[in-house]
Amino acid sequence: MLLTMGFTGCAVNDSNQLTEGEVMSFAKNHLESQVGYDEAVAPYIAGLSTETKYFTTGQKSPLNANLDNVDASWFFEDSVKAEIMDVQLYGTGASVMGVMYFHTLGEVGMRSFHGTVVRDGDRLRWDRWFHQDHGQLAENFIPNDSEVEGAVSLCNSMAWSTLQGDGSVAGEISDSLIALDPSMALAHVGSLWRAWFQGDGETWESHAAAAVEKSKDPATKYYFMSHSEAFGDQLENAQKAYALASDSPLAQINYAWNLMGTDDAAARVILEQTANRWGSLGAPHNLLGYLNMREGDMDRAENSFKMYVRLAPDVANAHDSMGDFYAKKGDNENARACYTKAIELDDSFESSKKKMAELDS
Repeated sequence: MLLTMGFTGCAVNDSNQLTEGEVMSFAKNHLESQVGYDEAVAPYIAGLSTETKYFTTGQKSPLNANLDNVDASWFFEDSVKAEIMDVQLYGTGASVMGVMYFHTLGEVGMRSFHGTVVRDGDRLRWDRWFHQDHGQLAENFIPNDSEVEGAVSLCNSMAWSTLQGDGSVAGEISDSLIALDPSMALAHVGSLWRAWFQGDGETWESHAAAAVEKSKDPATKYYFMSHSEAFGDQLENAQKAYALASDSPLAQINYAWNLMGTDDAAARVILEQTANRWGSLGAPHNLLGYLNMREGDMDRAENSFKMYVRLAPDVANAHDSMGDFYAKKGDNENARACYTKAIELDDSFESSKKKMAELDS
């Protein structure tokens, strides 16, 4: 995210205009002075004002700096080093971007930042500030770390198709991926879900077993173990995969899917978080649609399924789900139209064929 500030108005006295050197010196000195507990408080406050606005992780809106609650315990690191990566001058203000490195007992933390610096009387100060600590970035994913050239990119495409509910495309990519890297457990995801949509339980079990055998890390292993009763309690295994890879949409959707019918409230929380985090992903909206429909909230269900169709208009399952909504409402005409569309998009989509036959009977 970039926070920008415009500086407009009449001509400014040259003596008030900032130079790159003084901006870099101020920024570096202010950031690197933030060590030493009590010793850091005064220089920290000196580079701010109550007009300084800041925005960072977890905030819903920018806030003004409160200089009355600065706590010496904030400045516990052994040293701080600032790397100024870019300075853009705007007369009496400047935009500054860089990275801070926090050294503590041999460990190094990193924070990317962007701020605007202004002249305030005889000093410089931060007027706007935004940062992101690297340790807070999402990184708990089911690993996609094949060493075969092209496999990681292909696997990402397969996972995306899977999470859009496009079993046919995901299965085709999976076939290619298994051939490209036969040792890759994640390569089986697409084939699993193609089998699911085709109602092929034997193939489903076969791919689950193959993936479990190939899994090299606990998150991947528990994820695939949750796909078959052969490996114990499926919900428990899905929960373990989610605990180990909570940022992975594969783990999120899988855990919510296993929770549905057992703890719908918990499933809803996870699905809403996933929908918020992965805004163009269809799977959470699809499952939310069925949750809403099961709870009798047909208005919310309709919105969920319409969102799924909007995000995945070329995916048969999106129209199949929309058809289920209309069938639940007793609107057989629209249900039939949706199932027909699903079959047009994917002639192998057995679910819609079966439902069409039931409507026709």
